[in-house]
Amino acid sequence: MLPEENNIPEPDVESVNPVPAVARELKILVVDDEVTNRMVLNAMLKRDGFTVLMAENGKEAIEVFEKEELDLVLMDVMMPVMDGYEATRIIKSSIGNRFVPIFFLTAMTDEKALAKCIESGGDDFLTKPFSRTILRSKIDALLRVKTVYTKLQEQHDELVYHQKHIEHEHEIAERIFSKIIRTDALNVSNIKFLLSPVALFNGDILLVAPKPKGGQHIMLGDFTGHGLSAAIGAMPVAEIFYSMTEKGYSIQDIASEINTKLNKTLPTGLFCAACIVDVDTKHNKFTVWNGGVPSAILYSEDKRIKNVFKSTHLPFGVVSSREFKNDVQIVEAEKGDRIYLYSDGLIEATDSQGVMYGEDRLDLCFANNTDANNMFDELTSSQNEFRGDQLQEDDTTIIEVLFDAEESGKDKDSKETSDIKAPCKWDVSFELGPEILRGMDPLPAILHVLLEIQGLYSHRGRLYTILAELYSNALEHGVLGMDSKLKMSPEGFAEYYEIREQRLTDLNEGFIRINLHHEPADDGGKLTIEYQDSGKGFDVNSYHAETDNNIFSGRGIALVKSLCTEFNYNESGNGIQVVYLWES
Repeated sequence: MLPEENNIPEPDVESVNPVPAVARELKILVVDDEVTNRMVLNAMLKRDGFTVLMAENGKEAIEVFEKEELDLVLMDVMMPVMDGYEATRIIKSSIGNRFVPIFFLTAMTDEKALAKCIESGGDDFLTKPFSRTILRSKIDALLRVKTVYTKLQEQHDELVYHQKHIEHEHEIAERIFSKIIRTDALNVSNIKFLLSPVALFNGDILLVAPKPKGGQHIMLGDFTGHGLSAAIGAMPVAEIFYSMTEKGYSIQDIASEINTKLNKTLPTGLFCAACIVDVDTKHNKFTVWNGGVPSAILYSEDKRIKNVFKSTHLPFGVVSSREFKNDVQIVEAEKGDRIYLYSDGLIEATDSQGVMYGEDRLDLCFANNTDANNMFDELTSSQNEFRGDQLQEDDTTIIEVLFDAEESGKDKDSKETSDIKAPCKWDVSFELGPEILRGMDPLPAILHVLLEIQGLYSHRGRLYTILAELYSNALEHGVLGMDSKLKMSPEGFAEYYEIREQRLTDLNEGFIRINLHHEPADDGGKLTIEYQDSGKGFDVNSYHAETDNNIFSGRGIALVKSLCTEFNYNESGNGIQVVYLWES
């Protein structure tokens, strides 16, 4: 039994500030084996409105702590059953993230004994005999610390929640990103690549897609910054690249469409430097558009740098579609040639001294190569050895594309025929004037109409080849009057395409008419394709298509003949009719 409250000496409270209202909710545990000490503290604390619990030893204190949610423990040091040191260690070990300070009640002044109190987990001291002024001051200080601690804990919990939420969103975005980017498309025999991001999402993007008529489109893009913002920008780029390549659009058209999209959607300061390469295995050429990434390198099988494709354009998203330039660089390609694309993360990598890898070391790496088949491995190992243990500061991407008609030109069309609609009879005609011939490639739109009408998706590669070869023949040799003999040498090859572009730019008259006629046939259909151009034509009786793979002309017509069951020129030589039979 506690003595009556009026028997307890009344502390001097004149100079004590009232405890803040929020403090009156505090629940305090008093632990002391001396009944007098418990009564004194109980009276002091209850007078100020605190809830007071009491225990006679450390064991009882632990039991109360496990049942009650306490705000402060006043712990005596020397007690029977369990002393204050042991009880404090046990309480502190189970306290978790809560803030429950423990004040030791002691008459000791020995420094070692006081140090032991702190080592046991004590937060402060309250010396005997007790002073209400000091006790209240310590409780006021406790309230301030508790408020700060509670705020910090709330902020910590909020940060943890947001971190988990962001990680969850990143996980979802990463799954979407990986499906859109189609990393499985990189696993082809003529391509080697290195993708080394510095964040969860790569600021560099590497896209590869087979063309309907054989060959590939490859794009290396480098967005400003890295992480989620770069990934968001990569998604529309990938969608445009894949869909337009699949429909047969040129890299000029793809580049223009990507720029238009990014210029309209990206915020100021975010853009995409890129290089797009068309690997044309039908005409043995590389076509390159480079806007803002380091120079692409064309490397021969006999260890020569044959060409360097420098950046000649602004990155995607910087200028409007009206100001954007999509002209390209075209070079002859030979079996065994390799084209290397790389982001600036390669040449701007630094060693432990802050020295950059640079273009000189890159050139030296090519100069020291003794086997073109090992060039990619030597390039990647050279950069890794240079950087050593230095942390990577930018996304790094390197890609090697081997020119090999047998590998990169494989027909990867699906064999599924479920897309084929029931054969029916229909006719479609197109007449293309100089404005269309100058300003766009009409083949993707024509192929799209053809596939929508009949649904010949599994035949799209062969159909595109036929349409494209006949269109090129009608445009270049008919409307533009080009001579294939100019392509008999590498120099003439380049000159041919320069003249072609100039004549196309200056074109003010001429036409190409295309008629498509379809009739049902046994287990499929018969598609008749007719081309007529405004050219002078030629002597059909003296014409002989050249099929020698060592020259640069004549092979397109031979390829069309191999795909069609009928092939006939009109009498004047400015028109042609072919028949393509298909089976479901």
